[in-house]
Amino acid sequence: MPGILFTTLIYLSISVATSQTKVPEPGFTSLFDGASLSGWEATGNVNAWAVENGELIVKPAGGGWLRTDKQYRDFDLRLDFYLPPKGNSGVALRASSNENPAFSGMEIQVYDTYGKEPYPGACGAIYDAIAPNESALHEPGSWNTYRMVLSGDTINVWLNGKHIHNNEKLDQRGTGQGLALKDRLKTGYIALQDHGDPIRYRNIRIKDLSPDPDPGGFRPLIKNDLSNWFATGGATWVVENGTLVGRDGPGHLFTKERYGDFEIRAHVKVNENGNGGLYFRTVPHPDDADRWPIGYEAQVDNNDPKQFTGAIYDRSWPDALVTRDDSWFDYRIRAQGDHIQTWINGQPMVDTHLDKFDSGHIALQSHHLGNEIMWRDIQVRDLGPLPKESPQPKELGQ
Repeated sequence: MPGILFTTLIYLSISVATSQTKVPEPGFTSLFDGASLSGWEATGNVNAWAVENGELIVKPAGGGWLRTDKQYRDFDLRLDFYLPPKGNSGVALRASSNENPAFSGMEIQVYDTYGKEPYPGACGAIYDAIAPNESALHEPGSWNTYRMVLSGDTINVWLNGKHIHNNEKLDQRGTGQGLALKDRLKTGYIALQDHGDPIRYRNIRIKDLSPDPDPGGFRPLIKNDLSNWFATGGATWVVENGTLVGRDGPGHLFTKERYGDFEIRAHVKVNENGNGGLYFRTVPHPDDADRWPIGYEAQVDNNDPKQFTGAIYDRSWPDALVTRDDSWFDYRIRAQGDHIQTWINGQPMVDTHLDKFDSGHIALQSHHLGNEIMWRDIQVRDLGPLPKESPQPKELGQ
């Protein structure tokens, strides 16, 4: 009898802990399992987050975010949040892992503005950019429900069933504390804000609508320093708040590690009339390390009509230019055997077969004096074993 009672108590405790966690709708994936922080990473105070009774709790530590392990571009995101009186938090979309998620991507505001007229800081606002079209927040001390559908440059948001953003365009608005919405990241993490108030979240689930969803398994190439890289040429390279910045040039920054078959994803921005690239399966020029490396280059150039961003320099070219200066874009490069592919913001650019190089370093380029190129969240995943060291043909990159 005592054994049965003990088992029953365990069962009841588990039931209570998971009672608020629902099974996601068909096609949706749960982002929060109701029991742990699995699948999430804290960018501020890790002790600010806890799981209680199947809910994700923001403890009053103040300052920081909790972000997903994977990145998302287009999606249908749904969640519930509990807002105490005067509570403040937010849900960031397409955020980077370093700069303020509210402005590297965008923040859908979670804030006790019950009874107030809509404004760009009210609950439901795209923070500091677009006010909701109506106030739909329940009284403080109540649960609320968000649905956010983001596709390309268009966002729809529902709060408690009311359509508070109806096909809003990510345009020139939002420049008060950062880049305009149209120039922010096109892909990124989903993040929850710790603003020092005891907000609660539950039933966080997502349907990934991206044309090229993040498969996971990526590892960062740069965190806070360049200890795993070496430089050649005249460019300067520095990590500023987690963002790698290359200035002037010509010059290149090489990984110390070599790669064969791999996939890279990164966020990139180049200044006006800027030029750069990501070399792969490359080595420094054997006759002069300050010259163009030998290998393939995935081009970053929004001005050369023959070598647009997304091209494999002088080997394969996209049909159209889809990027612009001073605006972030998501670059994806995949090399498996002789099959080389590139994507910009999920749009296929190059799909070709090239057999000159099978392994080498990854290198970033800054092209000329006055050049500035920025990289965020550079991540790589291996697609196969590294080939044995082999001589590289003497073909110049650019």
